[in-house]
Amino acid sequence: MKKLLVVMLAMVLVVSLFAGCKPASTKLDLSTRKFKIGLVTDVGGRGDRSFNDSALRGLETWAAKVKYVEGGGYQALTDDEYKASIPDDLKDKNIVPLDVEPIVLESKAKEDYIPNIQTLVEQKHVDLVIGVGFMLAGAIGESAAKYPNTKFMLIDSTPVDANGNTVNLPNVVGYLFKEQECGFLVGAIAGYATKANKVGYIGGMAIPPVLRYEAGFRAGVKTTNPNAQVIGQYTNSFTDAALGKSAAQSQMALGADVLFHAAGATGNGMFQAICEKGAPYWGIGVDVDMGLDPNLCPDRTLTSALKHVDYATYEAIKSVVDGTFNGGVVVLSLKDGGVGYAPDHVKDVLTADQIAKIENLRKMIIDGKFTVPEDPNTVNTWTPPTGF
Repeated sequence: MKKLLVVMLAMVLVVSLFAGCKPASTKLDLSTRKFKIGLVTDVGGRGDRSFNDSALRGLETWAAKVKYVEGGGYQALTDDEYKASIPDDLKDKNIVPLDVEPIVLESKAKEDYIPNIQTLVEQKHVDLVIGVGFMLAGAIGESAAKYPNTKFMLIDSTPVDANGNTVNLPNVVGYLFKEQECGFLVGAIAGYATKANKVGYIGGMAIPPVLRYEAGFRAGVKTTNPNAQVIGQYTNSFTDAALGKSAAQSQMALGADVLFHAAGATGNGMFQAICEKGAPYWGIGVDVDMGLDPNLCPDRTLTSALKHVDYATYEAIKSVVDGTFNGGVVVLSLKDGGVGYAPDHVKDVLTADQIAKIENLRKMIIDGKFTVPEDPNTVNTWTPPTGF
């Protein structure tokens, strides 16, 4: 009987020990952080590998130093992971973690924009609301007027009222980009790279940022290869990869061998089509360096038009944290590192002389030697630069 009691007590002790050694949760409690930063995605949402993910990198990765856990919650980033997340062209921007709690609400339809913003302001009491994309211009305009004591950041637009008129609100900062400048550089690269003298452009919706990409791309192609034809197409979607794939297949069937998309997650389908075809076709990514994404088609990604939505997002958050937030408009360009192009496979396709000319064109834009058109309809009458 005594032996039985000893065994039972031992078993209880072992169970108690294991009960006290349960694995700690991998999710962080960020509620003790000083600043709450809310972000509302556009319909592309998390995982678009482009525009929305770039904004999320600025908030979650750089400002909060965390990574999203599938299903919800966050894990802490290591110092090495944090350092690796900052691209070479931003290494000198003093990007460091900030004392913020990220709160992200995804929008499945445009009707979600205002309710999501309302939740962030009224229930989460955030210090800053970030609206990701031109399509939130109306929702941010209406909400910022309703909540004058909350700060707002709008990416790719300035706020507008119910009639679509621009409104100047002291609690809203709009970040715009000169997409035409990075579009120009990848267009110039495409002009040199094409063997068929036919290249393709796939746009999502014909909104100002996407039109600026197209205008720049067409102007770049015209500058380095005036004999090349640009086959353009809009899918009217930022979320449907199948549409991007069919558009790419159609353009390749027409003879285009270099394709550039500015279509968010829809453009992922362009890379699917190119991967299936292989050489000699090349894809050009947008917003982020898509040549680094193993889930797309890195072996056939010629370059990417870089647009640092991540850096703009980080800078807006930093202004709230350090007390320097100001309403108004901030425009980012080649000159200040807001846009650029990724190296990817450029050196494998272009000659050293051609690459030098691309760099000369980049410097000429920065120095104001010529202006890249913003409207695709003006490219035909636009005079390309010479002497580069």
